[in-house]
Amino acid sequence: MMMFFLVAINAMIFLFLAFLHIYWAFGGTWALENALPVCSNGEKPLQPGKTGTLMVALGLVVFAFITVANTGITGTFIPMVYIHIATYFIAGIFSLRAIGDFKYIGMMKSVKGTGFAKEDTRTYIPLCLLISLFSLSIPLMSCGK
Repeated sequence: MMMFFLVAINAMIFLFLAFLHIYWAFGGTWALENALPVCSNGEKPLQPGKTGTLMVALGLVVFAFITVANTGITGTFIPMVYIHIATYFIAGIFSLRAIGDFKYIGMMKSVKGTGFAKEDTRTYIPLCLLISLFSLSIPLMSCGK
């Protein structure tokens, strides 16, 4: 039962973030102000276009599918060992995101005074750690089932 709760939470987070990226790709501005890293001088080192933003959205939808696949919905079409490996990979991606790039993002960032840096510390890092913890726990809870 706990595994299904973790699957539901992670899948909903991934789908929400995917739809948010789709919204941004088509011109939406809600929550966009502090969504990208900013240099100390105010310049944004990343300027993703519509295609890049949609690719991130697609990746998040794939992450949601992989997460839900841990419940066994794919039957024997995709062996569970591959789903578990993919889920551990997701945990690794979000752990690395939480640690950061040692400059603009994550716990090890050196640029700290910007709006993005504050939002990163307050929201994005804890969210990444939560996703990572849940993604690590899900396959462990479903082993042997």
